[in-house]
Amino acid sequence: MQLNVNLEKALEYILSRISPLPGESIPLMQALGRVAFQDLLATRDLPSHPQASLDGYALHINDLGRLDSFKVQERLRNGELPRSPLIPGHAVGVVTGGPLPGGTGAVIAQELVTVKEDRVIFTGKTPQGSNIKTPGEDFRAGDLLARGGTRFDAGLLGVLAAFGNSEVMVYRRPRVMILSLGSEIVPFHAEPVPGQIWDSNGPLVASLVTRNGGQVVGVEVVSEKTNGVKEHLLNMLKQADLVLTIGGGASGVCDNALSELQGIGADILFWGVQIKPGSHSGAAIWESKPIISLSGNPAACAVGYQLLAAPVIRAFQSLDPYPHRLSALCPDPYPKKGGPRRFLRGLATCHQDGWRVSLQPGQKNSMLRSLIGCNALVELPAGHPPLEPGSRVSVLLLNNAYTGMESQA
Repeated sequence: MQLNVNLEKALEYILSRISPLPGESIPLMQALGRVAFQDLLATRDLPSHPQASLDGYALHINDLGRLDSFKVQERLRNGELPRSPLIPGHAVGVVTGGPLPGGTGAVIAQELVTVKEDRVIFTGKTPQGSNIKTPGEDFRAGDLLARGGTRFDAGLLGVLAAFGNSEVMVYRRPRVMILSLGSEIVPFHAEPVPGQIWDSNGPLVASLVTRNGGQVVGVEVVSEKTNGVKEHLLNMLKQADLVLTIGGGASGVCDNALSELQGIGADILFWGVQIKPGSHSGAAIWESKPIISLSGNPAACAVGYQLLAAPVIRAFQSLDPYPHRLSALCPDPYPKKGGPRRFLRGLATCHQDGWRVSLQPGQKNSMLRSLIGCNALVELPAGHPPLEPGSRVSVLLLNNAYTGMESQA
């Protein structure tokens, strides 16, 4: 067991034990936000045949620039196919996205022609190919649509629907169980007695797991004073790909997370991380399944989750486990100095002159306030001086999927 490791070592220890989960087939309409299990290729040309790009009249290729009056051969409506190829000297009424008769050289917008009984008159000039969507204009058969490990967005789902895909292969969502430890904690829906508080960390972490693509299969609370912690852990490990424990990670008289994990025979990878908040975090492996222990203070719990648990959930889905880093200007001061590597909760926004990040109010480890609207962590190196307004800082974006910066592993 490694004690008090740096963040990079902690991630190395745990990510080396994680492999992407198996794939599963799901309906296309349920795939938004899921991760493609394999490369996706175009199965045919799109469009598969010449189409009109607007409502108008198709003219024969031999008539372009030669005639200005055309007999209407037929007028097509949505879903109708031409009955025959286009005859020179004739025009066929067509609709946007509709098929074109053979021999079409160009399509003239209906606003540019004059209709007189069964004839249309067009006196302008139009180049060959005007207003025609050619076969394969959008995609050629065999084109790569997306690589495996790409998160499905609305555009990709629309493209797959255009190829007639009703189901897609995705990485299975990692199943996550969350266990809060502490006799002073009760579920948020229960009634506390004097000396007890509602569990806010469980719902907080469950929401973060869901946002990262995980499937929360249980959020439970158990007192360290009972003999049921071991039973809870073993039961959770049978159901989950990842178990997150919250609280009890320090060395106080009531802290028992480490001993409970040792009690079930888990292989402790590390205990204690050189960060603040979240230093009382650790990780273990039980029969190839990871367990991550997070601090009980809300801000420390959230920071520990983002730095240790979120990368594991992403790795399970074959995504890049590491959050995107960028440089930003911070308009706010932070008076504290020195100490371990520190992560402040922030709100990052992109402006015309670059990124800015403001510090959230309530930066104490025990406070929840800084987590409202938090989308970034401001990283200050170990031994840092006080942060001055207008300083340039290193920022970790916490939800890459919503910034277009997420990539496959």
